[in-house]
Amino acid sequence: MSENLEDFNDVSVYGIAPERRDVLLSRHDECAVTWSTSDGWPVGVMHIYIWHNGHFWVSCMPERKRVAALRARPRSSVIVAFEHEQTVTAKTLATVHEHGSTHHDWFYHALARKVLPTQPASVQALGEDAWVERIDSPGRVVIEFTPQKWISFDGRKVGAHAEGLWQPGDPWIEPDE
Repeated sequence: MSENLEDFNDVSVYGIAPERRDVLLSRHDECAVTWSTSDGWPVGVMHIYIWHNGHFWVSCMPERKRVAALRARPRSSVIVAFEHEQTVTAKTLATVHEHGSTHHDWFYHALARKVLPTQPASVQALGEDAWVERIDSPGRVVIEFTPQKWISFDGRKVGAHAEGLWQPGDPWIEPDE
């Protein structure tokens, strides 16, 4: 390798490939959703999400301030941090789906399959349908975030570059996980 890591002025060379990004997003379950308030302040909260057909999906009650804010100003972002200093940020456009939309049924079941294994045995024993019935409260909305632009970072590449094991522009081989 001819070029050593000299500075961190351009970290865009340490991005995550789209295929890897999709694998990571499918396996992970928590993200930060951000939006702007009516007076222009950025704000965000953590959400359990589903990555489905290239979109982020979350749910909450319509009284949450983020729902009105995202209806009025759909420009938003979703941030996901993974192990080994890998992060993905998507600039997104939000769509709020009202309770009872065609998205609610598949989303609630996908969310149940993701969340139930982490619940106490007594909750797991009730099954997926009982969990869905519990979350499907009147008015609950599902929010879809459609990525418009991606920003990603893979800290493993920085380490490999610093050690002279990889250079930006060379193919990246994923280590066995």
